[in-house]
Amino acid sequence: MPLVIFVDDSETALASTRMVTNSMPIEVKQYTEAQVALAEIQAGMTPDLIITDLNMPVMNGFEFLEALRKVPSTSRTPCLMLTTETKAELKQKGKALGLTGWIVKPFNPAQLKQAITRVLRLA
Repeated sequence: MPLVIFVDDSETALASTRMVTNSMPIEVKQYTEAQVALAEIQAGMTPDLIITDLNMPVMNGFEFLEALRKVPSTSRTPCLMLTTETKAELKQKGKALGLTGWIVKPFNPAQLKQAITRVLRLA
């Protein structure tokens, strides 16, 4: 079963993603701190998809993505940004860092489910 991790400092956002993914054939782990997720990945956890917020304290989504790309097991792991940000220059920066996609909050549950399904090739 594919492992998807969600990183968001908002418990509300994590609860929303849980509702979307409950019926999907995936394993989900959620983190409110990017550095905690990164430590678990560095210790050997190998997610199949990473979905992260951009604006978080301590380590933001871009810093998290940069760190993930330095870990051999996640150097090419698909990553989606799930954020309130809509600025084109931020999306360009994300693309340059290897983001797979950008989803704007508040998100449409069907859109998130479709993005996960497409990236993981579930069907």
